[in-house]
Amino acid sequence: MKKVIVSSLLSVFFLFSCSSSDENKLPDNNHEIIDTPFTEGFVEMGIFSNDIDLGKLIGKIDFSKANVKEQYEKLVANDADAKAIIDLIATIGNQNPLAAWAVTLNIAECTYNIKNDEVLGKVCGFGWTMDNYYNKSQNQAGLYLETLVQTDKITEQDKKIYSSYKPSEYGTSGAINDVDFSQFNRETKSAKQTVLGYECDVIVYTPKTLDENAPMQLQKLVVYTSPLFTDAINFAHPFYLEENQGILRLDVYYLNSETPTLVMKPKEIKEIKLTAHDLISRTTTPVYPQDDINWGFKALAIMMSGWGALEN
Repeated sequence: MKKVIVSSLLSVFFLFSCSSSDENKLPDNNHEIIDTPFTEGFVEMGIFSNDIDLGKLIGKIDFSKANVKEQYEKLVANDADAKAIIDLIATIGNQNPLAAWAVTLNIAECTYNIKNDEVLGKVCGFGWTMDNYYNKSQNQAGLYLETLVQTDKITEQDKKIYSSYKPSEYGTSGAINDVDFSQFNRETKSAKQTVLGYECDVIVYTPKTLDENAPMQLQKLVVYTSPLFTDAINFAHPFYLEENQGILRLDVYYLNSETPTLVMKPKEIKEIKLTAHDLISRTTTPVYPQDDINWGFKALAIMMSGWGALEN
């Protein structure tokens, strides 16, 4: 349960055809090429669907107040970005309610703080926050979730939850997603592409077999990797792939279409000196193991708490 929830947070599982958009185009090759390794700084990651930045709904509602529903209604009525996201969810919901539910979990902003082989993903969602930590050299990972909503539907103890584990004990890919990439063909394209100035290899994953009757199946995954980034960053992505270079962009295809359903790519990459605080994850007690199903149910309640506040 937990790994399904974590995967849903960062990858949009929906079944509608996306129109062509600027976000779906190939990476821009006009940036000056960077040739030095990225060892310390941050990456601000964006998630786009149908030319819409899902993160533009974040930070516009104060969930600590009692009038969340009133704030939301005013926001949708007056904010063009918010209205576009809500209209997108409604359109998807008319075709597949489960897909719309997945999109709501992906309304988030995420920044990766990186230093050598250590990564802390700081995520702010719709009514919740998360710290996703991974230290490759120490084989240590942690996941912290907290609701921002003042609600009596979640007990005080369960408003903050934390899981800590050693990825090698569970299988690294299993800690992030439940896609078996051994069942996919892997092809490296001859042409390289740049992502914000970093020259990347382009790798295409396609399933060895397709189930035409399956309601949802990953059709293709295009991965952009740079040798100048640590592969520790891959742990924070929606799909864990055993690439020995850092993944900077993912184009996800859930339909047999020329355009991706989802594009995850950096909005900004900046090399700066981090403080010790920038790599410290929040924690709380009790500490749940990675495979505790109770953690999964509690995490789901937190991640849906923002939407639950609209029912008041």
